[in-house]
Amino acid sequence: MAVYNFCIVLFLLVRSTEAFTSIALPKTGLQRSPFAFSLPTPPGVLDTTHAHARQDNPEDAANTRNMRPFHQNWWPVSALNALDTSKPNGLLVLGKHLVAVWNQADAYWTVLDDRCAHRFAPLSEGRVLHPEAGSQDPSCIQCAYHGWQFESSTGKCTTVPQQPDRVDKAQTVASYPTIERAGMLWVWTDPATATTLSTTIPLPVDSLLDQYVDQFGNDACYMRDLPYGMELLGENLVDLSHLPFAHHSVGGLKRGLGKELPTRMLSQSEKVVNAAWEKEYHSEDHQVVLPRFQVEIAEAAKHDPILQMIRQRKDPGEAVTDTWTCTIAYFDPSHVRYRREREPGSAGHVELFLCPTSQGRSRVFLFNVLEAFLPRREGEKPTLRQRVAAAANASTWVASARLALIKKLLDPTRAAGHIMSHKIFDGDGIFLHKQGNRMKEAGLSFRDYSTPSSADALLNAYRRFIDSVATETRAVGQGEIADAVVGSAEYGDDAPRSEMLDRYNTHTVNCPLCSTALKKTRAKKARVKVLQTALQGATGASLTGLATLVAMTRVATLSLTPGTFRVVAGMATATCLGAIAACRAERKLDKEINQFLFEDYVHAEKN
Repeated sequence: MAVYNFCIVLFLLVRSTEAFTSIALPKTGLQRSPFAFSLPTPPGVLDTTHAHARQDNPEDAANTRNMRPFHQNWWPVSALNALDTSKPNGLLVLGKHLVAVWNQADAYWTVLDDRCAHRFAPLSEGRVLHPEAGSQDPSCIQCAYHGWQFESSTGKCTTVPQQPDRVDKAQTVASYPTIERAGMLWVWTDPATATTLSTTIPLPVDSLLDQYVDQFGNDACYMRDLPYGMELLGENLVDLSHLPFAHHSVGGLKRGLGKELPTRMLSQSEKVVNAAWEKEYHSEDHQVVLPRFQVEIAEAAKHDPILQMIRQRKDPGEAVTDTWTCTIAYFDPSHVRYRREREPGSAGHVELFLCPTSQGRSRVFLFNVLEAFLPRREGEKPTLRQRVAAAANASTWVASARLALIKKLLDPTRAAGHIMSHKIFDGDGIFLHKQGNRMKEAGLSFRDYSTPSSADALLNAYRRFIDSVATETRAVGQGEIADAVVGSAEYGDDAPRSEMLDRYNTHTVNCPLCSTALKKTRAKKARVKVLQTALQGATGASLTGLATLVAMTRVATLSLTPGTFRVVAGMATATCLGAIAACRAERKLDKEINQFLFEDYVHAEKN
């Protein structure tokens, strides 16, 4: 899936950073949840401090290296800003129904099975009971069926209203470890290894994203549910070559940018070298997590569609530079990262996180991260002489204005950015859903793909890997979990377009930014409707009055001055024009409202 939804203005950023080459990031100050696990370095997490450039074979990153079943992983399950601290929040991951509850005493999110131990009613339909202010008692969740209560942090039953003296006989509801990081709630989905393996596996979150979320808050996260499974979502996210075609006309992308895309799989030692940038500004406790697979685009300025577009808009005649780079990495099981860099301090990341909700369905989290948006390091702020020189330089003023405009346009805390993201995910939504259906109907799998191009190297590696993990997951008796990631049973008939591209239920209802914007737009439309009705009534009254005056002058001796006619006619004209303007404003607001609900996407109409 094309995810550079900021490419419409990214070329301006390239120009802007020319005057701000000293922009850099602080080395310390990462803010993390105090409840995040302290994770020792596990196998596969490398310290880049002493990395050496030995020549490894790319095949060293074999599919089976440090492979774990799907459920023995940290999965992002929800954007933190989508959770309500006052009530239970239903979740779905790997086909499991879970419920997130806010633990008020300790101020962190807890997750339990969404199933009461009594008669298996969903706890997400119940209510949260918080202790009184100042109390250290844990928050509890109360089942709506018979009132049984369970501690939010442990799942232990605390109340059986029907027989209080037998509460110790009630079963405990399974609980799951959680971490709050990068604007997302992460859950370890295997209770059996909650206190062992989970503490050794770090999250695939880099320090740049940590600082970005620190800068903009949890609203920096865009989340949407999708009508196809994680197997197709991951394929799409690691595929750069589809951008010019699937997203033609979005953000400046054009089909003409779809050209040769030579890629090369990196070796383990090359991954270490490529991760060295994190050393520049990570905190002491930050672990550099290496991807399972990573490719680089050869001559990125010439072949990467996004960098092509930026270079052409900047100066179509400029010589192709070999300093621009683009890499795409897959961090198992749930993260895809694009990194583009033109010069130090100008890197741009697209950070995507995948959540397999159930067969044929998935959830995606998106961050568009630009280094230039983050604070400079304390030790590298410009001197007084440099500031004076910059103030006298006209190009610096222009660059400053550009950067300010870009920050406004790409502000992740504004609903406009989410609307742009919708356009991109809508571009893939129809055909990926139907692809899953067609493959099921014909009995096809990814092994039947025709992929002769090196552009599909990362896609093939990804599919082989998750297929191997699915086999391992089934081997430990968790076939339903494996099916939630790679299964096709839920594919079938094509869903209505309004369902495949539904924005309200898949995003808006859970997004405080968009739900607030929708509410304000609807309120504005209501006011315009009232004004329109009033103006239409006033227009009718003015025209009736004008017609009456004209009739009276013809059948009676009433004599009116031209000025009187002009006043009455002017009132009628003004109210009529006002009613027309109000009607147009209402139609415009209807379009704005539909941006939060549903907009069809027909590729044949994108010319």
